[in-house]
Amino acid sequence: MRIDMARCINCDACLRHCPPRFGAIFNHGVDVVILPELCSGCGKCLPPVCPVDCIVADPDWSPSPEDWWALPLGADDPYAAADA
Repeated sequence: MRIDMARCINCDACLRHCPPRFGAIFNHGVDVVILPELCSGCGKCLPPVCPVDCIVADPDWSPSPEDWWALPLGADDPYAAADA
């Protein structure tokens, strides 16, 4: 899913209705974005929640490459907590 910002009115209803355990919808500057890797596809952000029906399927979406998920919290992750 993605948000068509040409139709979005920045009401943040989708953000407020996205279940906290997923947290897939964020404000990014003046835009609202859906992180596809976090989106469960539950539909809780869709109409009637979205008053302008601006959340649409993204035909160009493809899963992130597997190697993107190898780094976080791995031995080479620069943001992982250092051992005490």
